[in-house]
Amino acid sequence: MSIREIARLLYRLKKDVEERERAFEAEPPGERRDTLERALAKARAEYRQVKKILEGEKGDPLSGRRQ
Repeated sequence: MSIREIARLLYRLKKDVEERERAFEAEPPGERRDTLERALAKARAEYRQVKKILEGEKGDPLSGRRQ
C-alpha cells in the first residue's frame, strides 16, 4: 500500500471517528449510547493504528532511515 493510499484511508477513518463522536454526543444515556461508545472506541483504535503505519512509512528523509 502506498503512502498516498494510507493517507486516504487515514482521512476516511478520521471522518468516521468525527461522525461517531457527534452521534455519541447527541445520544441520550442508555443502551444505544453504550453501543455507540464501543463503536467509537474501535474506530479511534483503528485510526491510531493506521496513523502509526503512515508515520512509520514516511520515516526521516534527512537520515534515510525510517523512524
